[in-house]
Amino acid sequence: MLAPMTRRFSVLAAVLRSSLLRRLELAYLLFAFGEWATWVAVIVYAYGRGGVGEAGLVAFIELAPSVVLAPAVAALGDRFARDLVLLGTYATQAALMAIAAVALAVGSDPLVIYALAVVSATLVSFSRPVHAALMPEVVESPDELTAANVVSGMLESAGTLIGPLGAGLLIGAGGPAAVFGVAAFLNLISSGAVISVARRRRRDAASMGVRAVLPLDRPVEVGPDHARHLRATAVQLVGGLAAILADERLRAVVLIATWATFLVGAMDILYAVLAIELMGLGGQGVGFVGALGGIGAIVGSIGGLLLVGRERLGIALVGSALLYGGGIAAIAVAPGSVAAASLLVVAGIGSGLTYVGAQTLIHRLAGDDVMSRVFGVLQGLMMGTSALGALAVPIVIAIAGNRATFAVAGLSLPVVLGLVGWVIIRDDRLDVGRAGELRLLRGVPMLAPLSGPILERLAGGLSRIQRPAGSIVIREGDAGDRFYIIEAGTVDVSVNGQAVRRLGPGEGFGEIALVRDVPRTATVTVVEDAVLLGVDRGPFVDALGGQARSRTIASVLVDDRLAADVARS
Repeated sequence: MLAPMTRRFSVLAAVLRSSLLRRLELAYLLFAFGEWATWVAVIVYAYGRGGVGEAGLVAFIELAPSVVLAPAVAALGDRFARDLVLLGTYATQAALMAIAAVALAVGSDPLVIYALAVVSATLVSFSRPVHAALMPEVVESPDELTAANVVSGMLESAGTLIGPLGAGLLIGAGGPAAVFGVAAFLNLISSGAVISVARRRRRDAASMGVRAVLPLDRPVEVGPDHARHLRATAVQLVGGLAAILADERLRAVVLIATWATFLVGAMDILYAVLAIELMGLGGQGVGFVGALGGIGAIVGSIGGLLLVGRERLGIALVGSALLYGGGIAAIAVAPGSVAAASLLVVAGIGSGLTYVGAQTLIHRLAGDDVMSRVFGVLQGLMMGTSALGALAVPIVIAIAGNRATFAVAGLSLPVVLGLVGWVIIRDDRLDVGRAGELRLLRGVPMLAPLSGPILERLAGGLSRIQRPAGSIVIREGDAGDRFYIIEAGTVDVSVNGQAVRRLGPGEGFGEIALVRDVPRTATVTVVEDAVLLGVDRGPFVDALGGQARSRTIASVLVDDRLAADVARS
């Protein structure tokens, strides 16, 4: 047990050592604070004007536009450099929040305040899917991606803690205007952090002689075929939804993550009910009660480290979602404030684990070419169900009362799990060997951007080859028929009889002949008895052909290896 945890913490340390990731995650933390703090500020403002009914209605109106707009704007992340798209969202949010702060400070009409809140909340919904889709581009392995998701989950959870807590303090000091002003400033800092990331990525790309990020589709052209291009653009916009509908596992993960966010919306109102009506803490207590859920979510996100190195995540996702919904439902029968507060922490732990598990599974199942759009659809659905959750609470309270509403809201998630959870758990029944093969395929940089179904098709056609020490796997000048991944053992690569590199477990070879359609450029000899996984030429070329980033990575790798081989031989 100690050794696996040590390895997981070492992977997390590697992620934190990356300057690019540190800057992206800092920007995300500040963004999350601003999102949650301004959300609480608007809820408190509306609650003070018209009680739970106005608060619920405003929350619904605030979130509704994102249902349609978030997927459309997120599509930009699949066409343009994702770091630049992310920069644009942060900078625009900073400007809108600053305007809202001024409007609140001068006492503008409530309709103006609510309109600005709606626009600001809509802009906020654009950042999360692009941040999530950018993560695979700045990590070096599947384990690092899971660890990066853990960090993002911790920061997301920290936002649910320090955002409401900060809102409580700022509202007490200067009202909602202070909250929006501070959030605007922090989003400006986020913009600066992403600018530095964008510059660094382009310097690194220039040093390799390639673009940092290739747009995955051609821009829309205006001309005689304009209608055809408009149709193509429409297809691109719905690409994320099509990818979700095409894979039942992706559908199930998205549905679970979406309904977990229904609880987020419901709890935004129930925090006020719990703090003001049941605990008697007043308006400032809303932020502090919400912070309890944030504490639990941070703990749950840290617990996501247990998922690093695991290929099968279904049971973990379903179990964490049950903990989330069950903790909220149990508040209905909590005997007092201390018990209710403890259950909020428990529910938060389930929420944090659900975030990390769902995001990691989506990264694995969705291909890089539609990654931003898939997360955009998810964001739109999450905002929609969050709005429904906020709108539903006043209705359920009117029918069933305050405490029963906690039970109704919390138990809705186990109902969803009963409908679709089996689809995800089914994957946990994969043979250990098959899971290991998928892990090896996902660890090859040029194959990592491929979607889960494509990798599984490749895994289904793998040939397991055992070769003793001294045997030749491929010979320079022969025709290329396979790509190989080393499962065990080591091999030497030689060019013109001169050894140029040694490869070990998890590394691949043989791609040059397949990518460039040329004879083998090197001889590969087994040094230690080896177990190899072979991918036939046809499936390998077809897989890379459908994925722009995979083709770019393969091309850069081929160029680097050819240049290095010439220099050494």
